[in-house]
Amino acid sequence: MQIPSKIDRPDILSLLFQPPVDYVGTCPALAEDVSLNIADGVSLSCRFYFVALDAPTLLYYHGGCDSSDTFDAEAEAFNYCGINVFLASYRGFGKSTGSPAFSSLFADARLLFSLAAAWLAGKGCSGPLFVMGRSLGSVCALDVVSANPELVKGMIIESGYCKTIALLQAIGADTATLAISEDEGFNTLHKIAEIKVPTMIFHGSRDILVPVGQAEKLQAASGARNKQFLLIPGATHHTVSKTGGTLYYKTIQGFIETTCGINTWRQRRKKFKAGQPGENA
Repeated sequence: MQIPSKIDRPDILSLLFQPPVDYVGTCPALAEDVSLNIADGVSLSCRFYFVALDAPTLLYYHGGCDSSDTFDAEAEAFNYCGINVFLASYRGFGKSTGSPAFSSLFADARLLFSLAAAWLAGKGCSGPLFVMGRSLGSVCALDVVSANPELVKGMIIESGYCKTIALLQAIGADTATLAISEDEGFNTLHKIAEIKVPTMIFHGSRDILVPVGQAEKLQAASGARNKQFLLIPGATHHTVSKTGGTLYYKTIQGFIETTCGINTWRQRRKKFKAGQPGENA
């Protein structure tokens, strides 16, 4: 049984978790819907977007306004770049059962990681595993990677949260009577400092929910030797991938390939020469 968090107030939860309503979508042809039962009987609705068994897989924690039914177009772009994507909706999002709560967020994310990794292994997926979190999903990704660094090849954060109170105030929550310490909230600066795996951080230059200065604090606190910070000009908190377009996905593809050691200068040169007339004779 989860111990309620100080954040688990109806007025705050309604701002932090905003499931899409009345969205009816069908599973794409190359995707597979999966239902994973978590410890307390709640089932999370997941969707696996498949490219190849040996392709890298991105375990994706979505934002507080999304679900597995609203991610299809983005997943297609990742698939085009040769990346499998495994995405799960939070409690009460999409077809997931239960009700969202901050007190269950981290435990669910960690259990999902274990269940998803086992499911992928059973499926025969042998590629490296990367973890990505956008907006609310960033706090899940940071928590999961800090707890499982040996199982993760790299981490990607988009529109990541920094300080708990600052974010709650930005979304309009009344925090005047919320006596909460950072380690009772997101605690992202502490967690990212512990993470050593290669890390990429995306942020929008026009993000007013999490100003650029806070994203820069995340970057500065990161304990990774291999870390990148990419500011997307003109992007808001919710439009980083849309504003970044093809370059956004190609940048993630390059980060994953380089981290996996399959994008070296020699390999690129060999691939280029293989495509020249007479090289394959």
